[in-house]
Amino acid sequence: MIGSRALLACLPGLLAVPLLAQPQIGGGTCSSASVNGTYSVSLTGRDVTPSVTFTNVEYAVGSVTFDGLSKVTLNLTTASAKFSESPQTFGGTYTMQSNCVGTVTITSGDTASYTLQSYNNGKDYLMVGQNGTYSISLSGSVLPATCPASIPAQTYSFNGNGFNLASSQISGAFNISGLLTISAPNSISFTSFYTSPTGPVTLSASGTYTVGANCTGTATLQDSTGVFYYVAFELTSAAGANFTFVSESSHSLILASGRAL
Repeated sequence: MIGSRALLACLPGLLAVPLLAQPQIGGGTCSSASVNGTYSVSLTGRDVTPSVTFTNVEYAVGSVTFDGLSKVTLNLTTASAKFSESPQTFGGTYTMQSNCVGTVTITSGDTASYTLQSYNNGKDYLMVGQNGTYSISLSGSVLPATCPASIPAQTYSFNGNGFNLASSQISGAFNISGLLTISAPNSISFTSFYTSPTGPVTLSASGTYTVGANCTGTATLQDSTGVFYYVAFELTSAAGANFTFVSESSHSLILASGRAL
């Protein structure tokens, strides 16, 4: 065993050796200014019973604005199995820790609490939480400063998921993919593929669309059986080549994202 005098004699030399750098957990790079600006929103909310049976679901697209300090505002178009698409505005506050994880507290338009995560140098975010009815998740990216007044005329692919509805009740769930075609000046059509409780389904519908403020838009389409599909979408690129949308009809509720082929 080294004696106390020998140990004391060694201390100056030990102290002269540089300490190894310790990694900083979480990076320590974020603040409330890390989420600053207007971002797209793709939202899913699900209400389940203790037996894990879906009693209701909601989908929404739109935007969320962080002011870089503490205030947050969400502007959404929301649809559920039990109510039609409708615009909604929520407001509240947010915080962001140095490890890029924070909180969002909604106090206007609803009462809800979320965990917020910022990544990709503040260009993207994730939120998870609940509002007393639904377990909710949101995600999105920084929206372009400007968007086109119309969607470029071409073909786009899309994929997403949805629920079958029967008399406003959930009767099944599915994944969906398809092609969406835009024609000048404002025509829109799609062909999609999914599996229903009775087997594979090919669905086609056509109609018209409009692009509004803040990169948002709406479309109304009808299929060969006379069923109407009401679509709300958010353009997520300056050229209009990428988008998210929610579609509601009497027998389905869909959330999907699309991109130019």
